[in-house]
Amino acid sequence: MRDERTKIGPVAAGFIVAGNMIGSGIFLLPASLGEIGSIVIVGWMVVLAGALLIGLVCSRLAILCPQEPGLAGYVRTGLGRRLGFIAAFFYWVSTWFGNVAIALAVTGYLASLVPVLKLPLTLGLATVAVIWGVTLANMAGVRFTARFEGVALVQGLAPVLLVAILGWWWFDPTVFTASWNVTGLSAGGAVAHSLASIIWAFLGLESAAVVAAVVRQPERNVPIATLGGIAVAGLVYITACTALTGVLSAAELRASTAPFADVATRLWGPVAGTVLAVCAMAKAAGTLAGWMLVGAETAEAGARLGLFPRLLSGVNRHGAPVRNLVFMAALMSVVCLATLSPTLGQQFDTVVNLAVVLNVIVYACACAALLRLTPGRRWDIAVAGGGLLFCVGLLITTGVEAMLVAAGLLAMGMALSLIRHATAGEPPPSRRAEGDPA
Repeated sequence: MRDERTKIGPVAAGFIVAGNMIGSGIFLLPASLGEIGSIVIVGWMVVLAGALLIGLVCSRLAILCPQEPGLAGYVRTGLGRRLGFIAAFFYWVSTWFGNVAIALAVTGYLASLVPVLKLPLTLGLATVAVIWGVTLANMAGVRFTARFEGVALVQGLAPVLLVAILGWWWFDPTVFTASWNVTGLSAGGAVAHSLASIIWAFLGLESAAVVAAVVRQPERNVPIATLGGIAVAGLVYITACTALTGVLSAAELRASTAPFADVATRLWGPVAGTVLAVCAMAKAAGTLAGWMLVGAETAEAGARLGLFPRLLSGVNRHGAPVRNLVFMAALMSVVCLATLSPTLGQQFDTVVNLAVVLNVIVYACACAALLRLTPGRRWDIAVAGGGLLFCVGLLITTGVEAMLVAAGLLAMGMALSLIRHATAGEPPPSRRAEGDPA
């Protein structure tokens, strides 16, 4: 049982939400979206609207199920044990991939200053070292993590906001319009092509709901932190990325490995570019700390629900889920070394695509859970139905390969669920457990 003194309020929880969202995406996505053109501003707005819908779903579920620790608990309450386990399993696995992507962003920016780290093996080992360093920092407790991420958020966002605001003085409408759509697809096709990449930047919108166990008055503070964090992150993303598309052409963005640093270098010189790279590395480290906390809290919540082994459950005197932190760091290290690729970009794309698919599936389950829990409430039906349609649309745009991996993980999750129930002497999940919704 956690001491109330170790819990956090809406501002600190909001830092975790905004900090988890404004991570490696703000620094790396403008380059990958350069393959589409400045029309991605429409994609940003579409995803922001969908993210707010899903945020409302998570907030509503936090109010309806205050006793449940996070998304897995909400899905379990609304859809039963089987899907509750699958949601917890998918979300937990997605954090392995997503966190590795964030750790790669840390070492990627470090490699721009220390060239020897650009070699695949040295980059992989450095990334593993970053993972374990952040794990040790997280053991100081959720308060330390929130403060660390808050400082990193300010430090990392300061130069980004500087570019985003002052960059408008150099914004060239001709550059923006000339790069509007470079895909050769229709406008609708280009926007649809951008959605799966953009949603990566919004992963983490549910962070306050996931760590509700360490938030004071979650029924009040989780919605405030969730919607506030989404709004702040969305505003930063749209403002910053639009400014870039008016300074660098789509071709220049596509060729860049550090678009904000390239803009800073063009506007203010190489020293400014180096400073921004250092700040980006610090921000990615803060994001990694927050996301590792979210992943460990997911497993901790799953253990309390009986979905995951209780052997991994346990918090230290600072309220940190220490066993789950260590176990997840070990799994992330395996993923990092197993996905080593000739280039950082290839490895980053691999882990990001898998993280996006798994997260969106969990969001879809949360929307379905809200529909099940409030069948007669029109507002909830509209929000949950809109969120579910948004999730389905995103999954359609993610591609076949990622969906096949998700299907394989689904089969694995179902098998683990059956084994867990059999070894625990419980009825199989096809039969309703007492207290599950009919």
